[in-house]
Amino acid sequence: MRFAAGIVSLIVALATVRASGAEWQPEGLLPTSAVLRDILAVQARASGSADPRFAQRRERWTYVHETRRIAVTVAVRGDDFRTSLELDGLTYTGGRTAGARWRGDGNGIVHGIQADLQGDPLDRPPQAIFTLDPAACSLAGEARLPAPAWVIETHPDGGKPAFLYIDEASGTIVREVMHDGKQTLTTNFDDFEPLDGALRARHWRVEDGNADEMLDVRVDGIEPGAVSAADVAFPARRLFAPVAPLASSANFDASFRGGRIELRVSVDGTPDWFTLDTGTTSITVDPKIARRFGGATLQHVVLPRVAVGPLQLDRVSALTVPFYGNGILGLDFFFGHVIEIDYRDNLVRVLSADDAATVFADPKTAIVPINVDQGMPLVQAGFGAAQSDAFALDTGSPHLYVMDPFVTRFAREIADHWTPVGHSYVERYLEGGIEVQPFRVASFDFANLHVRDLLVGGQVPTKRTDDLAVPFDGIIGTDILQNFDLYFDYDNARLALRH
Repeated sequence: MRFAAGIVSLIVALATVRASGAEWQPEGLLPTSAVLRDILAVQARASGSADPRFAQRRERWTYVHETRRIAVTVAVRGDDFRTSLELDGLTYTGGRTAGARWRGDGNGIVHGIQADLQGDPLDRPPQAIFTLDPAACSLAGEARLPAPAWVIETHPDGGKPAFLYIDEASGTIVREVMHDGKQTLTTNFDDFEPLDGALRARHWRVEDGNADEMLDVRVDGIEPGAVSAADVAFPARRLFAPVAPLASSANFDASFRGGRIELRVSVDGTPDWFTLDTGTTSITVDPKIARRFGGATLQHVVLPRVAVGPLQLDRVSALTVPFYGNGILGLDFFFGHVIEIDYRDNLVRVLSADDAATVFADPKTAIVPINVDQGMPLVQAGFGAAQSDAFALDTGSPHLYVMDPFVTRFAREIADHWTPVGHSYVERYLEGGIEVQPFRVASFDFANLHVRDLLVGGQVPTKRTDDLAVPFDGIIGTDILQNFDLYFDYDNARLALRH
């Protein structure tokens, strides 16, 4: 499957540009005189040395959410694992393959999980119950829970940082905390039992501050046995595709307002307007739409049918997040066909195979490689000597921004050649906010476009609790994208551009 090499290679690259500066930390952390090496040794002794047979094993869990009980199967092969569950007839997966953390939604779209924490109680198992890499850990302090606990921060390749609380008396990990923007996930572990020499939590509770989203997890069984590479690999992909191959290209009913693109959508026969957003990792709806179909479970709902022009998908998995509109057509929508966005003529259409082939074969068309393995299209872009292949194309963002990893890596270049303009301000997104300082720069290079004398926002560290720790280097918003006629071909990892 094409995702495997892409996700692994991209995560390796992103691991080198992890956000720095004023990173978020949980409340209640205290200074400690303990030494990280000693803490990890205590934790390793407490965890024990499991029977080698358990390096390959299958586990059975039960997710309990309100009155629902959801069976989860887990396959483990060394450091790789894969979880799988069914929710309202759709299969959701998550796991780690060759060091890369990933998830697959009910539509079968698989991507890495650097981007955000939305929907994660369902499809992102806690880091603490799998192999801990000491090289990815740093000491954050200690806390009272009320019992004393050391707190280490782990930065695994392919996953969000997590704060792990290690009980000072027992050496077991009793809490895991992850944070991104507006959302904080807290997992508390208990009911520890020995398993052939290793101590394992048999129960944990996941909370995000919303009582309706509380999740209890019970480990029902752990059985050693052969697990093949296929058992922990990425699952097959299901496409948001036309009912039949398109004989000709078709326009969508679209509205362009203030840089935002809205498409006319039918949800089980009811018309609506959804935002077309390349920067969102899933099809997303407001909870009021989910309530029409029985409500959401852990921020997920299955929509009976979604139709956009000639495209339709039966039984659509969607995230539910309260926001300003009714829905978002994110990552899932772009697979299975080529989507054109023409800002000059305010046009959005889906291309037939013949028309798409003509566009990409035209020598006047610029073809740009894109990487969609982290849930949004990433491209090569930059400012003179300050270049990166981790700029996200985001039709839901208004401006050009560089994130903290880029600002940190090219601090000297920015200090020498960028001119601060005015005061910083907060740009708000669905998941949280980023504070940016406007700069005037001489030029910006993207594809065959060279924009001269323009403004760019550079992320600045703050103590705001809803700040996003964006792992990408930058965001290319609509102030740049509006210069193009864009053709998104996610299946072939490429983008065609015409001026």
